[in-house]
Amino acid sequence: MIFTEISREELQKYQDENDCRYFFSQSAEYKKLSEHNELKSVILAVKEDNKILAYGIFLYFQYKKFFYKVTSQHGPIMDYNNEILSEFYFSELKKYFKKDFRVLAVRVSPFINEKLFDDIKEIGENSIAGNVHKKLKNIGFNNMNEDLFTNPTLSARCVFSKELTDITEDNLLKNISQIARYTINRTIKEGVLVRELDIFNEEDAKIFDYINRDTEKRIDFYIRDNNYFKNLKTVLGDKMKLMLAYIDCNLFIENTNKTIDNLIAEKIDLTKKLNSGKVNQKKTINKLNEIEENITIWKNKIDKITKLREEEGNIINLSCASFFSSGQDYIYFTSANMQKFSNFEGPYAITYKMMNYAIKNNFKYYNFFGTSSNFTEEATDYRVLQFKRNFNGNVEWFMDNYELRNNIGKFWKI
Repeated sequence: MIFTEISREELQKYQDENDCRYFFSQSAEYKKLSEHNELKSVILAVKEDNKILAYGIFLYFQYKKFFYKVTSQHGPIMDYNNEILSEFYFSELKKYFKKDFRVLAVRVSPFINEKLFDDIKEIGENSIAGNVHKKLKNIGFNNMNEDLFTNPTLSARCVFSKELTDITEDNLLKNISQIARYTINRTIKEGVLVRELDIFNEEDAKIFDYINRDTEKRIDFYIRDNNYFKNLKTVLGDKMKLMLAYIDCNLFIENTNKTIDNLIAEKIDLTKKLNSGKVNQKKTINKLNEIEENITIWKNKIDKITKLREEEGNIINLSCASFFSSGQDYIYFTSANMQKFSNFEGPYAITYKMMNYAIKNNFKYYNFFGTSSNFTEEATDYRVLQFKRNFNGNVEWFMDNYELRNNIGKFWKI
């Protein structure tokens, strides 16, 4: 085995040819993105007989102008069952960075589940993770007890994902919670539509940024600007999608009037049959009452949308989100929602559409991405977690972020 740097092209070829799981921060596209943004990074791999056995993308975060903290987020990637391989990789990693006195610390977050969950309930531990922990400690890596939610340069300890194996577009609604199923059906009845945004189109970019900024002010959390998403789209191309949930009031009113016309026609037909005595009287009267109730409901919806159109204009933009593919995972990256239109549940409409997209394109996981490790009501992302849970997935609890202090980093408080 040899420990060596490899090129982005070599990693891309390996990932195209091998069905192994990794997150975006360990993808060839992530390396390309860092190059596009002129950020220093390196791919460090273990090879045997010219075959890649392990790899990690390490990003150099500048510290006090001259120094670096080097981080591999959700990496390195390898078969952690292979104890010889993992020990070799981390030992060689230590030697590699020891040569660079400008590197104060090296941080890794082994891509392996430490705990196993059913929804948010812990059901077991992974003994392999325990062995990796011991090896890291022996080599000099210490677990930080920190993650993305306290330090944006680190990996999220937990993600929430839904495995899509055996789920089809036809049975998807049966494999989510009753709350999600009801809400998705309601968005359809309320006329919520979903379309893709073009971040390079001025009007679409304005819509996307407006919803993000509205959400940012409400949650007191910075949401990246359009330049960031333009960079991502430039690098990822079709692998990235920006989606918008909206209502076209004119179209909704037109379609609803057709629905009402169909109900009226059905009512007239049933009334004729009832008067002629050709149908069961009790069942027909109940059906007529049901039709009348539905006509009233749809007319009320038209009144509601008509009023909304008068106040806000014909197109009502509700929420937006960004997605990208990464190996086996389709990742729900960011989300934003207009608070004054939250009752239309735009995020449910988007999630339903994109989950169907992930199923159609044979992704194994629909990945809701980072979740804090606090699952109680005190957590800052508690409401977001409840939204994710409504789609019947599970927490994935990865190993901690580990840090190796290097050279003067051992003595300097960083």
